[in-house]
Amino acid sequence: MSERSSRPGVGEHQADRAGGPDGPDGPGGPGGSTAAERAAAGGAGAGPGRYGRKRPRPGLTTAGVVAAGRRVIERDGIDALTMRAVATELGTAPASLYRHVTDREALLIAVLEQIAEGMPVDVPGATPQERLLRRLLGAHDYMAGHTWVLHILIRGELVARNALAFNDACLADLMAVGLRPEPALTAFRACWQLVLGELLSEHPVSPPREPSQRRAVIESADRERHPALGRVLDEVGFVGVGERCGDLEVSLAALITGLVGRWGRGGSGSRP
Repeated sequence: MSERSSRPGVGEHQADRAGGPDGPDGPGGPGGSTAAERAAAGGAGAGPGRYGRKRPRPGLTTAGVVAAGRRVIERDGIDALTMRAVATELGTAPASLYRHVTDREALLIAVLEQIAEGMPVDVPGATPQERLLRRLLGAHDYMAGHTWVLHILIRGELVARNALAFNDACLADLMAVGLRPEPALTAFRACWQLVLGELLSEHPVSPPREPSQRRAVIESADRERHPALGRVLDEVGFVGVGERCGDLEVSLAALITGLVGRWGRGGSGSRP
């Protein structure tokens, strides 16, 4: 699981390891179906039945199942993704889905792969630093439209193979300016964490209603107890969610310049 569409253009709260026979969508789960039910529907792994092997439901494809799963997530949230919900979306029985995806996690990964295909890889730029900045900003802009993905990524359990090309391109640009593999990885992680943090902070899945409790607390801050905050409020004012997204480009450019200056060719900083 962003804002400058002119730039060229990986991702809810609980990505349960579910589905199939062992998870919440298996026997006893809300979207469950037994092995016998899956076999009766011609599910994956089912042997020939009394009248031979069942054929897949006409018109039902893996791509269609993945697309339906994505619709459920984007409309109702990640927690709404169950095999039963996807089956309802498609007008079929949950057991019929197991020919195409083994369980809920496999379906979720397939959706992530689809999202990751849109991550920017080849971007214009006269220097590796310029390309890196453009790529990271493009990723930010793209992921701002899929913020639910971020709540899966921050758990650190799932990754889309299609996202590896983005990682590779960023690391290649950092090594092209003289960073060795270890500092290049450190620099890439720092840049991505800045992008991820901005997305989580400024692009919530459910934007707060205004006036928010946050605004009320900050704007009423005691200037004597918090003089620095008071000065900023007096000169800048309260900054609401999504109101200063342009700050990311300045911050990211400064971070890249500092990291390359420290660890790149001619840099005097110690290796991480």
